[in-house]
Parts: sequence; structure tokens; C-alpha cells
Amino acid sequence: MRKIIALFFILLTVLNLSCCVKPTEQPSFTHAPTVMPEVSPTEIIQPTESIPTKEPATPSPTPTVIPPGSTYIEFYDLYADLTKTGEMKKDTIHWSEKGQRTEVFDKHNVITTIDTEEKVMYLTFNLGYEHVRGNTEKLLEILKSRNISATFFLVGEFIEVFPEKVRAIYADGHTLGAHSYYHIPPSHTMTDEEYIEDFIKTEKLLKIALDSDYKRMRYYRPISGEYCERDLYIAKALGYTTVLFDATYSDWNRTVINGYEYAYNELVKDIHKGAIYQLHIVTPDNIEALPVFLDELIGDGWMFKAF
Repeated sequence: MRKIIALFFILLTVLNLSCCVKPTEQPSFTHAPTVMPEVSPTEIIQPTESIPTKEPATPSPTPTVIPPGSTYIEFYDLYADLTKTGEMKKDTIHWSEKGQRTEVFDKHNVITTIDTEEKVMYLTFNLGYEHVRGNTEKLLEILKSRNISATFFLVGEFIEVFPEKVRAIYADGHTLGAHSYYHIPPSHTMTDEEYIEDFIKTEKLLKIALDSDYKRMRYYRPISGEYCERDLYIAKALGYTTVLFDATYSDWNRTVINGYEYAYNELVKDIHKGAIYQLHIVTPDNIEALPVFLDELIGDGWMFKAF
């Protein structure tokens, strides 16, 4: 009897469950058709045709005009007419004519003095050899402590042996000028080619010494105080202005030491407006005399300029 009752309840439970289950809906695979917009014939994009463009015509290079009879000087990238040098006088002009304005000087842009009414003078130093070690540094200190700019005419061998001194001169803001390479022989005894090569060799040494700070020199002073018209012409053709002087004394002999008093008196004798002093420091004389000389001039209202 119990088995019959249990079986009855099982059947009743199964019937109730089957009534509660809903039939599974089948998914619909029917989609509305995609409607494409109408496109008018004018809106249809046609492929773009590439229009060939004409390249601008390359102008023909202008031929380099080489002046007749000229020589190309590669280092300076210029031409110098050396056919004229044969017509020039090779007679030696000595520095004793320094104060004279001659036709030759005017023709070749040579500075011998400065015409001014101001109390101004120009200090220039010819540096060829460091005969007294330390004189260059002492001179730079004398000038720097007085805020004076000067012009230094450098011999090529000095640049080659003492590049650090050249860099110190440049760093202090002084003007650098050319004064030949060997300092011998006098320029008027050289051929045109030798004379030009002397300039180039000195410039190349300066370029090595100053490296990225290098700027070619624009001023030149002939060696030994002797030159001829040909020298002045070539210097100008290479872009140099020749600077002479109208105030100097025999301070270039390294074997003669005259002392402070002698040097001071020589310096004082040449004081005048627009003076261009040419000085050397091969002995202690000028190094000892310059501080007193300069201080007196500064106290009297004088100014000093470099080229």
C-alpha cells in the first residue's frame, strides 16, 4: 500500500513540472533589407586624372669671370692681378718716411697716422720672439688692468711656437695683425709667389692656434721697416690694410737693455694726437716703463684704441 501511495506522488510531481516549462522560442533569421540611398549621376565621383606639371627650367650657371692676367689664390678665394707688379717700383721705402703721406700710400690704402683732434692714440706691438719669458703675459696684464685694447702684429713663428700666448691675446679682445712668417728676408726681396705664400703660411698657423675662433687677419705691417710699392699692392689685393707708425724708437734690439728711464723718455717724446706707437717687448724696458707712461696719459684724459 505504501509503495502505491509513493508512486502516486511521484507521478503527480512530474505532471506539475511539465506544466510550468514554457516552450523555447525559435530565433528569427529574417532581417529587414538594407535600403541604399539613391545617388544622382552628378554625385558619382569620377577618377581624378593627374595633370602633368612642368618643372621649372634650371638656369644655366653663370660662368666665373676670371680677370685677365689674374692669379687665383685658393686660401683667400680671390683673384689678384699680378701682371701689374712688374710695372711697380721695387725701390725700398724705409720706415723713416713713416710720417709722409705719399701718392703710393694713398693709392694702396696705407695707414701712417690718424688725423684727429681727440686725445687718442693707438698702441701696436710687434711680437716675433719671446726673448724674455713672461713678457707677453706681463704686457697683457698691464693693458687689461687699464682696460686698454691694442693691436698685435704677429710673426708666424711666434704663432707656431706659442699658440697659447696667441689665444690669450685674442681672448683679451686685442686685434691681431700679420707681420710675416720668418721676419727675414725683407719682403721686397721676395718673388710675388713667395710673398703671397708668406701671408698664407702665417694665416694657416693662426687658424690652427685659434681653431673655431679663427678669423682671418685684416691688418699687416711690413718687416724690418722696409718695403716697396709691390708689397703694398699685394697686401691690399689680399684684403689687408698696411699699418705703419709715427711713434717709435729702437726698442727692438734684444741685446741692448737701456733701462726704465730711457724707455720712458722715448715714449714721452712721441706723444701727439692720433699717434700710432710701434713697440717691442724683447727686453724689460717697455714692460717697466709702460705702466707709468699709460697712467700719466689716462690721468690727462687720453684714450687708447685698437685697429
